[in-house]
Amino acid sequence: MPSGLEEHPAVHATVQALDAHGAAHEVLSLDGAGARPDALAPLLSHLPDGSTPEGILSLLALDQTPHPDHPAVPTGLAATAAVVQALGQTPLIAPLWCVTQGAVAATATDPLPHPHQAQIWGMGRVAALEHPHLWGGLIDLPADVDARTPARIAAVLAPGQPEDQVAIRATALARRLERAACPDTAPTAWRPAGTTLITGGTGGLGAHVARWLARQGAPRIHLVSRSGPDAPGATQLVQELTGLGTAVTITACDVSDRAALRHLLDTIPAEYPLTAVVHAAGLAENTPLAELDLPGIAAVLRPKALAAAHLHELTEDLDLSAFVLFSSGAAAWGGSRQPSYAAANAYLDALAEHRRARGLPATSLAWAPWSDAGMAADEAVIDYYRRRGMRPLDTDLAIASLQHALDHADTTITIADIDWERFPAGFSAQRPSPLLSDLAATASPGADATPDADAALSGSLQRQLTTGSPAQQHQLLLHHIQTHAAAILGHPTIDAIPPAQPFQELGFDSLTAVEFGHRLSAATGLDLPPTLVFDHPTPKELADYLRERLVEGQLTSEGHLLSELDRWDSVSEPSAVDEAARRRITGRLRLLLAKWSDTERETERSAAHSELETATAEDIFDLISDEFGKSDELGKS
Repeated sequence: MPSGLEEHPAVHATVQALDAHGAAHEVLSLDGAGARPDALAPLLSHLPDGSTPEGILSLLALDQTPHPDHPAVPTGLAATAAVVQALGQTPLIAPLWCVTQGAVAATATDPLPHPHQAQIWGMGRVAALEHPHLWGGLIDLPADVDARTPARIAAVLAPGQPEDQVAIRATALARRLERAACPDTAPTAWRPAGTTLITGGTGGLGAHVARWLARQGAPRIHLVSRSGPDAPGATQLVQELTGLGTAVTITACDVSDRAALRHLLDTIPAEYPLTAVVHAAGLAENTPLAELDLPGIAAVLRPKALAAAHLHELTEDLDLSAFVLFSSGAAAWGGSRQPSYAAANAYLDALAEHRRARGLPATSLAWAPWSDAGMAADEAVIDYYRRRGMRPLDTDLAIASLQHALDHADTTITIADIDWERFPAGFSAQRPSPLLSDLAATASPGADATPDADAALSGSLQRQLTTGSPAQQHQLLLHHIQTHAAAILGHPTIDAIPPAQPFQELGFDSLTAVEFGHRLSAATGLDLPPTLVFDHPTPKELADYLRERLVEGQLTSEGHLLSELDRWDSVSEPSAVDEAARRRITGRLRLLLAKWSDTERETERSAAHSELETATAEDIFDLISDEFGKSDELGKS
């Protein structure tokens, strides 16, 4: 728990839950501002009696104070990241549960008083993907803890229950994603008036929104970005919007600077009062949670979460018709290598709920990638998402969805084009997730594979393994592993995949592990588990495992027969025998082919064929090798 909050009602309720149900425990108070993974690891590894803990329950989220060195980061969030990193440095398999209070809107009447704590939920969903074996889940306590709360906490923590995202209210409510209702008609169609402020206004998403607003008749648009009029394409965008009849102003402003934002808002002319805000600014992230540091967290939270807080606070007394926040799917279900980004966007979703509960306009849209804006404008990124079951959104469809959300006064909504066969399979391979259970049944791994292509791949690899020495076999498999790993992680060469570096350090998570397993299963013909990169944590160790499966007596019957035929072919030359022998061998091979393909008519099969039908595979190889006089060279398996 955070030091100084020992008497907090949420702390008391949690301790009571453990005491009342006989759980031995130690209460550890932490100074969140000084939390460091290296120092935390030994504290978390052992109880005072020397035993190892079976679980860890964190209430660090309760500390919402800004970190003294990085004010954009709540101290509780910084400390939670340090705890996850510390657990990753220990051999513990003790699930970490994080407790928040008033951080999520579990019902339509929830006030959601503490949106900053929602950042723990965003980061936690990433932890569940990147560290599936050490993550327990998330519990949100009600704003007012009562006598029934401890028993409900204990019920969520009970071993074997499947839920990992739970809000405790009058009862315990589990989080689910469900399909949004799409009524054909809306009470009123939202239209812009006065001035609309767009943060990130010169970026890809902001420019699309600006064009849509201009076509909707927006009288004035104020575009804000860090570069302002110096941003690439800014001049052309102004000309385009002006040509549509809209007055345009572009300002260079750091919206995370409260004083600068206040000054900007004061410059909006009275004849065009501010009536709508679209917060589309943000900074991308590609950092695993294990490598996260405080400057990195702050860099992502500042333009997204802190700027949103300033926009909320400085406009809450204005008569706005729309307050639009551009969130992300990373907040809705978690995004690998996006812990800070998921945290920042989870705050946007919570802020929208917080505003609605206070009677203020708010709409937070958790977007999947757009097809021609933002990161997804890169073909490599598009391919990355497609392979994971996420098709980039068509821009026109995204804009139509934005209009629909405003027309129907949606508060939080996720907009994505998902392949419901592929996405859930990868999402839940390492860790079951009830979150998606109402949307689609998990597809069986490899459902989209092409059997003929897979057989060709596995046969090719097995033939290459047959003729190599043990060292060559290992090197061949290692090369295959590095090639597939580099392709999945987006590296141009296998140099980025050192043989001795753990897969998780290279950037593998639950989703990429599943795709990796599918690729290797196709290449080897083996039925490989989705836990492959966790069970054999480095490329070198995985190559040893695959060689043992493929070479040391565990080939499939198909692979065994193919390898035997290849061995026979490699030591046999038709010119080594006379013509009569070649005819006999050719005849027997034709009969063998007819038996296996079952394409010859039964009446054309000879007595020799009947004899072959009763022969074993070993008999067939013996017959062939005897004809060549090389039985001593063939050997037997």
